[in-house]
Amino acid sequence: MKKEPLCPQLHIWRQVYVVLERARDEACDPAMPLPPSVFNMQGWMLSDDRQKQKRWQETCAWAQEYGFLHLIPEFSEDEWYDGE
Repeated sequence: MKKEPLCPQLHIWRQVYVVLERARDEACDPAMPLPPSVFNMQGWMLSDDRQKQKRWQETCAWAQEYGFLHLIPEFSEDEWYDGE
């Protein structure tokens, strides 16, 4: 049985974060918070799959709320993380 993807692979997620952060900066809205942070390598290793999935959902919700959801690309199968 195939697992459902939980979030992008860490290196892909970091790329998405950079794009979202840049869009936020270009919006020039000081009231807009930064997107939810990406795990560093240690945080990734210490986080369980549920925490990774929750943070990714928070990132997508942030992008939706501030009009940046279109900046999150479609990921190929190998760009998704589906758990340990």
